[in-house]
Amino acid sequence: MEKVAFLYATFPRKTETFVRRELRALEKLGFSPKAHSLWGGKPTWEGKQIHLYPKRRLWTLFFWIPHWAMIKPREFLTALRFLWGSPCPNLQNFNETLLGLGFALTEARRFQREGYRGIHGIWATMPATAAYALSKLTGIPYSMGAHAYDLFRKGGDWMLPLKLREASMVRTSSQSSAKRLEALGVGKNGIKLIRRGLDRWTERDSWEVGRDGSPLRLISVGRLVPKKGYFHQLEIARELQSAGVFFHLSIVGSGRLGARLAEEVRRKGLGDNVSLLGSKSEEEVSELCLGSDAMLFTGIVDERGDRDGIPNVIPEAMEAGCLILASDQAGASEAFIDEVSGFSLNPRRPRAWVEILADFASDPGRYESIRKRAKKHARESFDATRTAQRLSSCLSKAFELAGG
Repeated sequence: MEKVAFLYATFPRKTETFVRRELRALEKLGFSPKAHSLWGGKPTWEGKQIHLYPKRRLWTLFFWIPHWAMIKPREFLTALRFLWGSPCPNLQNFNETLLGLGFALTEARRFQREGYRGIHGIWATMPATAAYALSKLTGIPYSMGAHAYDLFRKGGDWMLPLKLREASMVRTSSQSSAKRLEALGVGKNGIKLIRRGLDRWTERDSWEVGRDGSPLRLISVGRLVPKKGYFHQLEIARELQSAGVFFHLSIVGSGRLGARLAEEVRRKGLGDNVSLLGSKSEEEVSELCLGSDAMLFTGIVDERGDRDGIPNVIPEAMEAGCLILASDQAGASEAFIDEVSGFSLNPRRPRAWVEILADFASDPGRYESIRKRAKKHARESFDATRTAQRLSSCLSKAFELAGG
């Protein structure tokens, strides 16, 4: 495939495991996109060069803005009219939009000289803004990723309608996000549903539960933010405790709700049953999943409309052999088949969660086949090599059609 640029906000980023897995898989396939990190990161990753944008170049905008305004006046006016007529949803998005546009204005000539065949913005925010603007200035076609955060969070992204309209392809990873894209006017042929992949396979030491009198080992992984529904999860834990189930729940992650959740653990008297472990590395999360019996995901649609698609940790926990109990809201339950390879439940109704977990603790053998089907399903549906092959094929076709 010809030369393609991948634009990231920050690369590598600890929490963005799937983008690292995907880039690794693409490299193994022989498709080696040029990685550009717009806001910090590291100059190399696993031996691959990462092009870090030197933000001092933004000072050259005093030259590039009038330069491109004269050469591409229509494109300039289109973007300016849109920004002027559309309220910016928040200060963070305002800054990200301006940085994306600044990157494009200062780097467009270099992208032309280096002969890129296509540009792919990994996220629909800053990277896709830069990809859109680069395309308008240079004529190089672009594609973009669009996931749950980009599509559902209140206010969305400032320039999202423009970017979706002009993209040669929009990649998403869940059916719920694909439906949202259709509602936003993206044609079905322009939407490519490509799952986020796994690139490592594990084996459990044992499928037994409660060996040597140990508790039912539960795990939950995610940022400590409202859309993860952790307060519902603590209510499930409280009812498990009341039902006399011997268990321990490990919550992995950090975020702005950390102090409130710690206080709620104390208030509910869950100190012996629930641990807040903070953030962990990808390797540490994998080990914790292998040592756990069940994964809980209690995601909700928060007050801003933000929600998850398929959280990376669900297929990770499936592959590790955990019993999956996941929210029936948004896209989380797309990762498995309800009552076949996991359970889809309402996080606001803790009794159903407690009944399954209590039964699992008392008769774990009944659930072993569900856990093993989940493991098999994760390996078949979330293999990073397969998802990377599909992504590279879709990008190649999209850029070929857009380039004429």
